[in-house]
Amino acid sequence: MKKPKLYYKFYSLLRFLYDAIDNFERQYKYSLGEEVLELTWKCLDLTLEACARKKRREEKLKNLSVTFDKLKVRIRMCQEVGQFSEGQISHIHTHYFMETGKMIGGWVKSTKK
Repeated sequence: MKKPKLYYKFYSLLRFLYDAIDNFERQYKYSLGEEVLELTWKCLDLTLEACARKKRREEKLKNLSVTFDKLKVRIRMCQEVGQFSEGQISHIHTHYFMETGKMIGGWVKSTKK
């Protein structure tokens, strides 16, 4: 199975997040930080499932879209409680969220045709 570019985006985001969350304050590292990692892993898994199962692709992509939205909210909360710097947030939005959101939206549209 060939992995889509979206898979590599989530994989790269995971690597970035593991390093960043390792520097969180303890009260956030094992709660909010773990939840961010869990949601990112779920996005990666849903991407693979959508790629592998044509019959249930639309359902998996809808789940991926919702999970991605949840991830964005958690990451915004990380910024608001001071665990991500402006530079880190800028990096996440520029290199991951903008392009990843477009990829998910495009894939959802293409399955509805």
